[in-house]
Amino acid sequence: MQKIFSLCLALLLGISAARADEGMWLLKLMEQQHLADSLRKAGLQLPASALYNEEGTSLRECIGIFGNGCTGELVSADGLVLTNNHCGFSYVHAMSTMDHNYLQDGYFAKSRKEELPTPNLAFTFVRRITDVTAEVEAAAAKVKADAYTAMSQSFLEPLAEAMLKKSEFKKMKGMTARIVPFFGANKYFLFLEQQYTDVRLVVNAPLNIAQFGGNTDNWMWPRHNADFALFRIYADKNGQPADYNKNNQPLHVKQFLPIRLGGFDKGDYTMVMGFPGSTRRYLTASEVTMRTEKQNLPFVLVGNPHLEFLKQQMDANDSIRLQLQDDYMSLGNVVKNYGGMNEAVRKIDLVGEKRQEEAAFRQFAAQSGQPEYQNIIERIDTLCQTSGDLLFNSSLLYNTIEQQSLYVPLNNIDAMVEALRSGKASKISEAKEQLLAAYDQSAGHLDIRIDRQRMQLLLPLLFKYKKEGPMPAFVTTLAECQAYYDNMYDNSVFTTRERLEAALAAPNAADLLENDPMTKHWQDYSTYASANYMNRLEPFKREQAELQKIYVRGLCEMYDWAKAPDANFTLRMTYGKVCDMKPRDGVLYDWRTVLGGMFEKESDTETDYFVNERLREFYLKGNFGRYAREDGQLPTCFLSNNDITGGNSGSGVLNAKGELIGLAFDGNIESLSSDLKFNPALQRCINVDMRYVLFIIDTFGGSTYAVEEMDIRQ
Repeated sequence: MQKIFSLCLALLLGISAARADEGMWLLKLMEQQHLADSLRKAGLQLPASALYNEEGTSLRECIGIFGNGCTGELVSADGLVLTNNHCGFSYVHAMSTMDHNYLQDGYFAKSRKEELPTPNLAFTFVRRITDVTAEVEAAAAKVKADAYTAMSQSFLEPLAEAMLKKSEFKKMKGMTARIVPFFGANKYFLFLEQQYTDVRLVVNAPLNIAQFGGNTDNWMWPRHNADFALFRIYADKNGQPADYNKNNQPLHVKQFLPIRLGGFDKGDYTMVMGFPGSTRRYLTASEVTMRTEKQNLPFVLVGNPHLEFLKQQMDANDSIRLQLQDDYMSLGNVVKNYGGMNEAVRKIDLVGEKRQEEAAFRQFAAQSGQPEYQNIIERIDTLCQTSGDLLFNSSLLYNTIEQQSLYVPLNNIDAMVEALRSGKASKISEAKEQLLAAYDQSAGHLDIRIDRQRMQLLLPLLFKYKKEGPMPAFVTTLAECQAYYDNMYDNSVFTTRERLEAALAAPNAADLLENDPMTKHWQDYSTYASANYMNRLEPFKREQAELQKIYVRGLCEMYDWAKAPDANFTLRMTYGKVCDMKPRDGVLYDWRTVLGGMFEKESDTETDYFVNERLREFYLKGNFGRYAREDGQLPTCFLSNNDITGGNSGSGVLNAKGELIGLAFDGNIESLSSDLKFNPALQRCINVDMRYVLFIIDTFGGSTYAVEEMDIRQ
């Protein structure tokens, strides 16, 4: 038995060691995980300290969080930031109008005076990472907090704030602190970060260049879209964060990424630094099934017809297209991701792989001397079996009822009702201002006709797919449910701002708001969701957290802590190489594309493949200047096998010398199981070539002044 277990473990560890490019590595653990040797053997030509060094200069200083969920990197001494077009999409969408459609038509500043303030956008740098496991565990033990509580923001935020106040950064502007669990909450790290809130748009490529291929090409190869955007960080006169002010100056930095123009070849070393959002590679087989069949599947079942509906609306006219573009892009990305993940999990038999790993773990557990490891897999299996339908219905309700856009926060409505009943003019005025602001934010741009049609589409899907279990009181029969929503859209004062303002001016305003069908709907739904899902899901999540902590700790011990922690939107590095791909028998994908491929895809009827006419002129002339390859063609995108996931969008792809050669913007559909299990044969990172990026900024767009700031190397 000992011999068999040792062999199984050796095989598992051998596989892990052979796949040295797997893993989103926390560079803070570089020494403990002996990462420097692997990087050197893979081809890195920089010392490991050049990647991450808290005391001296390193690439860490060049990489930051763009907005709320992407990565960006500094490419000039004066705060120029590169990221993906789809990372800036929602911000540029909010800035766009039919008269100035920066999303559709693009935007190219010709000087710093033309750089546009971008509301609600921030850029965040990591200043320090510290292991605080002992401190968190001591604080948890003091209040007898379980694993679920210890991982919660309500528990960790006060600890993080206290640690910030004791740090050397306590007096610096824009500093924030967050404590993040790693390895199933067996370790905790404190991230001290500095946020800049004056970020301005410099370049946004036209949509039919930046997102050529649209949702059709999403997660697909080959690609030909220049998925990038260029922004600039501004600061006060001391280089510290400050809200927008016309007197702010570009942020001056000592460290930024140089750009390699000379190209690269198949097999060349690549690395990506960024903020991958979430992976779950320590799951059991039953948890993988739970993820695919109970959480992902409702998104796919409901999302595909929802996307078809949105596209039909968008194709009707340009005004509706602008209105719905952000929703369509966000939903399309999730639906295609989850559907692709489910298919990939099936094709590679990930559940079978996980069962093999579980078999090795059981042998390890039997010899570990740790009683808590003995039946941990069986306990997780039981939990999944008893909670699956609950999770399915919860996901289904989110994708149907909660997709209704006619919504105003109930706390604002309650505050308004309370103020009206008080009769105090100052209180009424303040509550009214807040309510109208909340309305403008959540429902002010809503097209009621479209929202009503959306619910008419989604409600039958709820009835079609729901599992047995409690449902809201108004979800009885489909006919009654549709009548219920028709009443709300017909009679709610929240359907237009004019109706709301008229209601607020009425003598019985408090009664109108309190008894409004929209108010009643969200009150009823909130009560139902809390009682039947939030309150029932919390015990599941609490038990899952405890079991996961034990299982992940056991797995890490079995692998001698040699595996990278799951992604959790913290600064990571992954390394690999430029390579092609063989996704299935008889099919071989080249590792690179050129602009000519865009015109091979061109369509007169399919909007995703409409070609930018001005770009056509450049293509026909064929003069791409210094951005052309040696054969005269303009490179567009390339493949590498870097281990990435959502949140890595916008991450720079660097060569062995730390020079920027591309921007990561997508993965391939064959690899979408990678959030659960890295597959080196299929996992590919899709990147836009920096030569294409610079061509669009400089030659096509005329923002030459920005290019002149960059350190561009031949």
